Amino acid sequence: MNENRPQFNIVTETVLCPFDSPDNGSGPLWCYGSSTIVRDGNRVFATVPEVGQGVPPLCNTRWQLFCREDGGGWARVNVNPDFNEREPCPLVRLPGGRIVVSTNPAVSLRHRAQDGREGWNCEPRLLEFPAGSPQDFPGVVLPVWDKTYPFTEHSYRGIGAECRTGEILLLNILEYDGQAWSLLDASGQWIRQGYLRFPLRGCYPQVALKGRAAYVMAVSDIVEPNPEWRAHKRKITGQDWDYDFRQIYFSYTPDITAKDFSAILTVASRDETAGYTRNEDLWVGPDGDAHLLYLDKSVWYPFMRDEFFPGLPISQALKYCRIHEGKVVERRILAQCEEEVAAGQSEAGKPSDRSRLAEFRSKQPQPGWARFHATADDRLFVIYHQTGPGGKGDPDSGNYALQIFPKTAEKPVKLGLRYPLTCFFAANVRTGTPPSDTVDLFGLGPEPNTIRYAQIRIVGAAK
Repeated sequence: MNENRPQFNIVTETVLCPFDSPDNGSGPLWCYGSSTIVRDGNRVFATVPEVGQGVPPLCNTRWQLFCREDGGGWARVNVNPDFNEREPCPLVRLPGGRIVVSTNPAVSLRHRAQDGREGWNCEPRLLEFPAGSPQDFPGVVLPVWDKTYPFTEHSYRGIGAECRTGEILLLNILEYDGQAWSLLDASGQWIRQGYLRFPLRGCYPQVALKGRAAYVMAVSDIVEPNPEWRAHKRKITGQDWDYDFRQIYFSYTPDITAKDFSAILTVASRDETAGYTRNEDLWVGPDGDAHLLYLDKSVWYPFMRDEFFPGLPISQALKYCRIHEGKVVERRILAQCEEEVAAGQSEAGKPSDRSRLAEFRSKQPQPGWARFHATADDRLFVIYHQTGPGGKGDPDSGNYALQIFPKTAEKPVKLGLRYPLTCFFAANVRTGTPPSDTVDLFGLGPEPNTIRYAQIRIVGAAK
């Protein structure tokens, strides 16, 4: 055994709380670019949406704030009195024991559909809770924007915090255009605002601050633009619309108080083969380089490959790249699998079953959800989930950890989680959690409609 290889000790695994489906297009991990878990000292905080019974979608949930002290159990310490949110509410941690929750409450009715679903005009807010007494009524902060925007319940917002200075960068989408942004400094003043426009609608943004340098990563999210492809999808799925995620975007500024964001860099694209990409995570290294993690699938659906790209194997990979001063200077494939069956032999399943339409068989483990974790000595690990060829019960299925910075020759280590998390968030640096050897994970395990929590301790420092 390599004595210098880090060990990953499982401290605890526990259920945080159950949840219900809101039937509004979101879910507890819907805001996947912005985390809903942070750590402050020996306390961990998390938000989980609660669905209001009898409240019509779309704004039919409310935030719940949970807290756990190391060695103890989870408790709900605060809750929104109103069911007025569509999306989960991400949060950040600020120095001095402050927890800030990003909310987007409904303020006025915009329209009511024939099926009773309601669209609302919304007003983004920040709620600040003292970590020592999170049950107290929060302070309310209203963001300042560069102009008045017609924000709605579809916020696709992002939030990032500088864990040392306590500054916050907040993003909120404007329908099918770009993201409005605003910077809150450590004194509580909104000191600069602007607008970030992507080549296509950019959603689920990861936001990071390092000093006054700011970084944004997002994914394209639009209705299928190819009419022939869209018609075939409608024929197979029976749905009139289909959103696609095919481009990974990145932009940054070395000083957000003085310089505009850079031109949008398209880090990855699967436009040519009707593929799929997902922005997984973003970390800024000690030298200011941006480290990006994303999932890449060559063709999203087997039935699309069979119709338009016969003979093209479907592959899925967890990919990493490093960006220096706006240019990609390194790329790596961290985990990858390729389709087992030949073209024309895919088993698409029932036309209405979209989840199965996205599946393909491989003799190799299939990588999926992933997050970064940074330690105090500036090591960067990827925590990810993979599904073995035999499914959930396969011995290769589970959560893994891999150090990618500084780069080593070590292979991924399977974590000894009894209840592996297939989709999850991590308390990380870009949401204000200081780097440490403690990994806090929040996500979906084997039980339906249940949020689980896992704490892992990294033992063994790099020399």
